[in-house]
Amino acid sequence: MNSITELAGVLCAINNQAAMLKFLSEIHTPGELRDISLRWRLMKMLKAGRAQRDIARELKISLCKITRGSKILKNLASVTNQFLKVNQNRKY
Repeated sequence: MNSITELAGVLCAINNQAAMLKFLSEIHTPGELRDISLRWRLMKMLKAGRAQRDIARELKISLCKITRGSKILKNLASVTNQFLKVNQNRKY
C-alpha cells in the first residue's frame, strides 16, 4: 500500500473533528496547515461564484493557484465539487 492510500484510509477512519484537528496539527507544521486551509477557503470562494481577481487580491495569492482550483470545480464529477455542492451551507 502506498503512503497516500494509507493516509487516505487514516483520514477516513477519524470520525470526530477534535481528533482530526489534533491529528492534522501533529503531522503538519503551522505553515502547512495555513496553506491547506487557504486552499480550502479558495475552493469555497470559487464555488460561491467569487471573481478570481477578487479572490487573488483578498487572499494575496497568485492567479495560478486560483486557476488550478477553478479547473477542479469545472469538472462536475470532481470529489471537491461534489462535496462543496452538498455541503455549501454547512457550518463546521
